[in-house]
Amino acid sequence: MINFKTLMASVLLAGMATQATFAQESGEKKADYPYVFVGVQGGGQVTFTNYDAKKLITPIGAVSVGGMFTPVVGARLHVSGINEKGGLKSLGKTYDYKFVTSNIDLMFNLCNAFAPKKHHVLNAYLLGGVGLGYAWDNDDLNGMANTAAENNLNLRWDDDRLVHNFRVGMQLDAEVSRVVGINLEVTANNLHDRFNSKLNGKGDWQLQALLGVNFKFGRGRAEKPSEPAPLPPAPAPAPKPEPKPEPKPVVRQLAETRTEVFFTIGSSAVRDTEEGKLRDFAQWMKNHPTAKAEVMGYADAGTGNAEINRNISEKRAARVVKILVEKYGIDASRLTSGFKGDTVQPFDDNDSNRVVIGVAKEQ
Repeated sequence: MINFKTLMASVLLAGMATQATFAQESGEKKADYPYVFVGVQGGGQVTFTNYDAKKLITPIGAVSVGGMFTPVVGARLHVSGINEKGGLKSLGKTYDYKFVTSNIDLMFNLCNAFAPKKHHVLNAYLLGGVGLGYAWDNDDLNGMANTAAENNLNLRWDDDRLVHNFRVGMQLDAEVSRVVGINLEVTANNLHDRFNSKLNGKGDWQLQALLGVNFKFGRGRAEKPSEPAPLPPAPAPAPKPEPKPEPKPVVRQLAETRTEVFFTIGSSAVRDTEEGKLRDFAQWMKNHPTAKAEVMGYADAGTGNAEINRNISEKRAARVVKILVEKYGIDASRLTSGFKGDTVQPFDDNDSNRVVIGVAKEQ
């Protein structure tokens, strides 16, 4: 009992210590929290006793309602049940009864605690909580008790039994989207010695393994990077008066323009809000028929890996070239393209580097 209280206090203090750090370091995480969730799970459980554990495994289901208050700390109400088994060695038989365990659990996100600046697709949660276990329908055991040789059944219960439940465990949650996650959870639950009707002088331990899905509500949209306005063409210099009768030849300044097309994470599709930039860029090239353009694709270094980012930056550049040629009629011979992956970051802001930059110059 002392160890369990110490663990819970440590988890709570660690969560409070990291909360201030998140408020300053992660704008995207700030938009995500707090949020509430509803979860459903299914799996199996076993209560350990002096019997073959493999023969005591039973299917169970669970539902939960909770919330993450900060990127590190959350809580939930978790209810699981409904089938349970025990075993009598002297008879070589098992007996069935029903149970429901309800817990209030504290949730501690280890990934956000130790790597607060990163976006984690897979999160590991440390779980700890307290609650109640309710058992009923003990007719199987009561029917066998008179013929069993076990001497620890004298305090078996008849109609039902309500006991404490202490829990500690771990959950792995894989983010399918911003509002849906798939999780795998394993917990150890400590209940009163009389829970399975057999007295062993210590609490009964119940192991649960569950696979489920969480639906998250109230998460804000990810903050979009600011979009710098395209640079206007350089104005032609005003002619200067020539003091000599014979004017000197005027050197024409070559015009140029630049466009920056931003993409969402992991995507090479040009959004409607960005395609207007390509339309203006193509019109400029039509107005300057001697101009040629270089189209360069980039990817942000904050997500993915080098190979993924190299491929996505290549696809982004190819998509922009395709739109300029096929939709806006720019001759392909006037365009060159390339890609940098995440080896070059043209912007200080990580998300702004999901970009294709086009630069056109008169020849």
